[in-house]
Amino acid sequence: MADAIGWRFSFGFVVIAGLLALIIFAPMMSGIPDKAPERENGPVSKRFSKTIYGLLSVTLFIVVSEFIVYSYVSVFIIGSLFVGVPLLSAALFAYGFGAVTGNAACGVLTDRFGPYKVLIAAVGAQLILLVGLVAFGQHGTLTVLIAFLWGNVSYMYLVPIQHRLLGLAGDRSKLVLAINSSTTFAGIAIGAFLGGIIVEVSGITSLATASILIGLIGIGLGVAFMRDAAPFEATTAGRLR
Repeated sequence: MADAIGWRFSFGFVVIAGLLALIIFAPMMSGIPDKAPERENGPVSKRFSKTIYGLLSVTLFIVVSEFIVYSYVSVFIIGSLFVGVPLLSAALFAYGFGAVTGNAACGVLTDRFGPYKVLIAAVGAQLILLVGLVAFGQHGTLTVLIAFLWGNVSYMYLVPIQHRLLGLAGDRSKLVLAINSSTTFAGIAIGAFLGGIIVEVSGITSLATASILIGLIGIGLGVAFMRDAAPFEATTAGRLR
């Protein structure tokens, strides 16, 4: 759309889509009670366990690792896929389509293999694909294929982490999930900020190195805190049965 009629129309399309979403969801939201449950006295943070904070840090590092690269895909994905088809547009479309299929598969995989295995596998695959995207950002069909696979795993960390958080938060699950969402957006901002500094100081290829290092920290935290939550949930599930 931006290539054909100008980038301003792309923003206009987002506005129109947002207004349509508002019209559709407004009647649905009106049926939700506005009164929030009363909170107990005392600072909210003191009632969260160390494991919950650890899981939130997993979210932060994984998102930063991804958006260091994602924020600057236009810098290294250049050229045309076929005659007149911009490679960047094709790659982003493949990424978005992969995100849809990945989201559909993630819940099934988490139920079957457990959140810990899905998280570690998804983040590990994402790191490899991010490096591949930086390295092969001008290789036409290969670039689009990498973008599609990356889209599949790019959101797979959300369900496993939320699964663990829900198992630990109890009746405060809504607040914990809201904080996890805020952590995600903080990670997007930090990743874009760091990525810009890295591109200016060290060049495009350094994005892959930074993504790997930060992603490995996220995996390490995942190994520590996702495993810590497992015995608690297993015991709880056993009692419920």
